[in-house]
Amino acid sequence: MRPDRLVFSLPFSLALAVLFACAHAAAQTASPASGTCKVKTPEGMKIETPSSPGVTTGIKIVVKVPDGPDGKPVQRKRFYLLARSAGSVDLATAPKREDFLQGASKQLLNWLDKHDCDSLYCPEYEAEYADAVKTVPEFKQAYDEGVRKYHNDKLALRWVMVNFPLKNVRTEYYRRKKAWLEQAAQKAGRVSSVMTDEKGIGYFTGVKLGSYYVSNLTPLDAGGLLWDCQVTAIPPIPKQLNSVTVELSAPKQ
Repeated sequence: MRPDRLVFSLPFSLALAVLFACAHAAAQTASPASGTCKVKTPEGMKIETPSSPGVTTGIKIVVKVPDGPDGKPVQRKRFYLLARSAGSVDLATAPKREDFLQGASKQLLNWLDKHDCDSLYCPEYEAEYADAVKTVPEFKQAYDEGVRKYHNDKLALRWVMVNFPLKNVRTEYYRRKKAWLEQAAQKAGRVSSVMTDEKGIGYFTGVKLGSYYVSNLTPLDAGGLLWDCQVTAIPPIPKQLNSVTVELSAPKQ
């Protein structure tokens, strides 16, 4: 190559490298997708917050993501009622699940992808332990260790998590995420929290009248959605658990 061409090619290559690094960094710090919020109140009720310090009410949340005509319920996920927006929390400090999967086999990664759980102790997983022992190396290793210890196939399967070789995969991510959420919720003015049921429904009860935010604080693993829904708790309705409903869903494509 001619020297004059070499002089000009080096800066160009360096520029490409810089551009690639910047693009990679941007992808790593990209903001999660914002979930859609829809606040519903009974017809005729006014969105007001009168000065009634002794009065409390309830807020119902319904969380679904697209999967069929009616949406798929977001089950067993914790949502928070906050005094301040989730924007006050630094998401960059949240633990990332992939950081706790170091050393996991391809078979285990594929098995974990079937469910949206933070820990291997999820109910959905427990029903599949017997099949996992046949196809996933880590489960096979844990099962064989149980057979060696207990000399009983049923006990080995029942206690397969006790002998699971990768602690980080088993519970560490769940533990770190729980600790981070507690700190983040406190920073955002935690009022209450609730776990959604099998229908994706949860209730905040005993809520004082006023303005709040409903958020999951960390992106939902399925789709990376983050909700930060502003809602006003209005006076209670007789014989009804909640006076306002917040529907949380994914944005339309």
